[in-house]
Amino acid sequence: MPTEIPDALQILLQIQDKDTQILAAQHQIKELPEREEIRTIQNSKEALEEILIAKQSEVHENNRNQKRLEDEVATIEERTEKQKQKLYSGEVIAIKELQALEADIENLKERQILLEDKIIEVMELNEPIQKEIQILNVQTDEYEQNEAKLLNALTKAIEGIESVIKKIKSEKIILTSELSDELLTEYESLRARPGYVGVAKLVNRTCNGCHLDLPAVEVDRIKKLPEENIINCEECGCILVR
Repeated sequence: MPTEIPDALQILLQIQDKDTQILAAQHQIKELPEREEIRTIQNSKEALEEILIAKQSEVHENNRNQKRLEDEVATIEERTEKQKQKLYSGEVIAIKELQALEADIENLKERQILLEDKIIEVMELNEPIQKEIQILNVQTDEYEQNEAKLLNALTKAIEGIESVIKKIKSEKIILTSELSDELLTEYESLRARPGYVGVAKLVNRTCNGCHLDLPAVEVDRIKKLPEENIINCEECGCILVR
């Protein structure tokens, strides 16, 4: 059976306290330090990923240049071989033509040497970049390991707080069973307003809900009302407990 109004309001204060505890716990979940640490790690990972992509692009471009140079060397080797075959086949007997073939073969050799030197240069360019990529990959792995640990810690912390919230809600259910649906509906409606509570004590002239002083005339009027009357703060609208 619902309790008498004065007792019901005292219970309502207890319910308000439970709701305040629940809100505080929910806020605690949102503000757990692991969240900020995880965000920091994720930002660092993103920054590393950008650098890694840039380095991989450098390697890809160098590999592309190396492949182009190697293809050119292969073409020169093929042409050199053909020129040698022509030179030694006996098909060419004119001195000038033979000299021209020898000069062409020599030029091809010189060109090949230049290209091979460039290939070595490109390969040498990739060596430090590959080392940087290895370091970045190690750093990324470390970030991922730390992130996994923090996520695990965050999950456990949330579970712990949610367990507390569940207990508080169970205690609240027991308290609400003693009150009328009408009083609870009014309380929940008032409490749903952003930044306000549903019920608060009136201490002297001060409403503990909005922490404002009520006019002396209003306080005198309240004092004269029967205890079973439901009174609302004229400033914030919450139910007042005298």
